[in-house]
Amino acid sequence: MMIAVRGALQRVRRSDEGLSLVEVLIALLIFTVIIMGAIASTTLVLRMTADNRGRVEAANLAQQYIDVARVDGQNDLNGLSNKTYPTITVDNVPFTVTRTVSWITTNGTDTGCTVSATSGNGSLLFRRVNIRVSWSGQSSATKNIAADTILSPTSKINDPTLGTVLISVKSINGGGTGNVTATLAPDSSVAGNTAQVLDADSQPDATNADGCTVANKVYPGTYTVTLSPPSGQYRDQNQAANPVKSVTVAAGDSGGTAFTYDPAWDFQNQYASGVTAVLPTNLTTSYVSTLGVYQTAAPVSDQYLSPTAAGYSVYAGKYAPDGTPGGSCLSTDPTAWPTSSGGRTGKAPAPVVPPAGTTSATPTVPLGAVAINVKAATTTIRATTTTVANGDPGCAAGMTYTFTRTATAKDGSMTIALPWGTWAITQSSNAINFNPISVGTLVGSLIGTLFPGTGNVVTLDPRSA
Repeated sequence: MMIAVRGALQRVRRSDEGLSLVEVLIALLIFTVIIMGAIASTTLVLRMTADNRGRVEAANLAQQYIDVARVDGQNDLNGLSNKTYPTITVDNVPFTVTRTVSWITTNGTDTGCTVSATSGNGSLLFRRVNIRVSWSGQSSATKNIAADTILSPTSKINDPTLGTVLISVKSINGGGTGNVTATLAPDSSVAGNTAQVLDADSQPDATNADGCTVANKVYPGTYTVTLSPPSGQYRDQNQAANPVKSVTVAAGDSGGTAFTYDPAWDFQNQYASGVTAVLPTNLTTSYVSTLGVYQTAAPVSDQYLSPTAAGYSVYAGKYAPDGTPGGSCLSTDPTAWPTSSGGRTGKAPAPVVPPAGTTSATPTVPLGAVAINVKAATTTIRATTTTVANGDPGCAAGMTYTFTRTATAKDGSMTIALPWGTWAITQSSNAINFNPISVGTLVGSLIGTLFPGTGNVVTLDPRSA
């Protein structure tokens, strides 16, 4: 028996067989699992260490900027505004600090610069400041570091017999419009108004960076709030240079009003470009945008308009789409003209937006131009829309435009520019008695076609090939 075992052991010692492939693969798998676990553990430890370091630095920054807010508020509590500070780098890690401020009222409302209702909002008590800090490499599971504080006015801002007005002035892009002056005055249109004139010291300060300002200790009653720009030309979305809104103030309460107000675009229109023609003194120009239709009553060298993302389409004459109170006016819109028998169509004016980095543009405003035969004594010429012809979609609202000239020693010719449409043209030497005037031919190379009518009637057609 012993001899058999010894022989078996000797055979094993003499064998040159090693580990099998399966055994090697299993060993490698075990080694990989151990290494991956070690790497994951190390990565987790490093991430937690970096995250903890970021939280500590963020907490320090939050407290620092709470102190900054206290100093800012002590100097100008009403002027304290929302703010995102420039990136702060600590140990090669960028941090972002954001400040949000709001008013707290006596009924617990937390408001930026607006009130939720016309009454029952309560008086202003103090300002709440929230500081939030985020940083690069912050894990998705880690929340921003936040700190809050309360800033109280250094003097009493409330009186149970008086009220407060919050005024918000925003840009069309949603940001605040700063340095705007808001002036309160009693609304003279309200019968029995108890509002009182505010002295200069009681008027609100200019709007802060959030577009917010506050008028404290205002006598109950109804007031108008009028805006004035810090400089240059500004417009609201109704194209008003100095917009006005009404607000009612109640004792021990807060009221408010909001505006949209921006630096204006300057449109320097080019009328009937390429043709020497006299424009009507009262030519309407229509500006069509997402804000609606805005019309001016005379040509001007600089027309200031509220900025809009999509720009303005500019039409000569009165443009009024179907459904407009007082009647539509489609003649001035080339796209409203049907395709002609020759295949000609009207082309829509391209919306105009000032070039990037500027606020001015020079829209080309097409008109038709026609030569007329003027009597020597004529001082006034009148063109009035009349019965449509030649595909003219019509102007139910009607247009009447006037041209003036100096009387001459003899009859002569004159070239006038008019919006698209069908016109009856007359002349007068006393601006009272008007007589038909004979029309000539289309002048220049403007797009469109002249359709001579009967006597003094002519159609100016915008359709082209």
